[in-house]
Amino acid sequence: MVFNGRFLHNIIEQASSRGASKATLLNVSGKPEAELMESDCKIDYQSFNKTFETALKEVKDPLLGIHITQSMSLTAAGLMLQIAQSSATFKDAVLLACNYSMLGCDSLPMRLEETEYSYDLIFNFDRMWRLNSEETFQHTLEGSLFFLLKEYEALTGKRFSPVKITLDYTPRVSFKELEKYYRAPVFIRDNRNTVVFRKTDLDTRITTADHELLQHLIRFAEEKISTLDQRDTVVEQVGKIIMKNLPDRASADSVARELNMSVRTMQRHLKYEDTSFRGILEKNLMDFARKQIIRGKHSLSQIAYQLNYSDLSAFSRAYKNHYGEAPTKMIKVA
Repeated sequence: MVFNGRFLHNIIEQASSRGASKATLLNVSGKPEAELMESDCKIDYQSFNKTFETALKEVKDPLLGIHITQSMSLTAAGLMLQIAQSSATFKDAVLLACNYSMLGCDSLPMRLEETEYSYDLIFNFDRMWRLNSEETFQHTLEGSLFFLLKEYEALTGKRFSPVKITLDYTPRVSFKELEKYYRAPVFIRDNRNTVVFRKTDLDTRITTADHELLQHLIRFAEEKISTLDQRDTVVEQVGKIIMKNLPDRASADSVARELNMSVRTMQRHLKYEDTSFRGILEKNLMDFARKQIIRGKHSLSQIAYQLNYSDLSAFSRAYKNHYGEAPTKMIKVA
């Protein structure tokens, strides 16, 4: 759950040009400016959120995420822009962006789904990140959507309007205001943040396509990912995948598949680190439940249903076994 340091530095630069104190934002980030600008600098989501929230308070712009992206150079995307520029079609560029999202912002991964008449680019999100700051999540998503449309036009040389955009929350501004930037109708849809493309638009060729360079860039991206993977233990990687899927329960099969190993191999690694898949899953379920209780937006029955417990009693037993107290006690404290 980390962000690219250069990405945050760009946000700080753009926010300071709109009246925010650059010194204050750098101080909140916890990193000196020179370190933020290093290619391998990573920022934890709590520091990213605090910095963005501070920028929001100082700038007081309800569309800060979009306006920052509007002024931001495409080169801020670094390696991912180079990969996109070298791809044959915009669809290829999007698929590669989905595959290598962890090189930029691994808290907002994407996946592409094909329907009969369209392609749906679905933005997932790290739930711990979103729970920590809903407003930062919304601004980051809105900016990412705008960056995507901006990138399309730069790479293809064509003006672009999506079929539609869906958000899983009520925007802070009118739909008409958002539609002015996205040039597409915006709808609210539960648990779905998407850009819907016409197939012909996504199949548009990229003017700077270079197959040989693309292969070189992909090899480089794979090397960087391999380095990132080595930094996390298997326990940490399993935990991240489980959290990414909550409140849905990730299965041992699906997690092992994402780690490119068999279930038996994964379980052996976990046993070596004195834990198990079930133990990690239970811990993450309970952490998620506790945060939901503190937020106070859902009843215990709703939380139990979200986490796929058979009934409230089963959830309450699991919670008490983990924390040593009933969830009702947590409600009184919250």
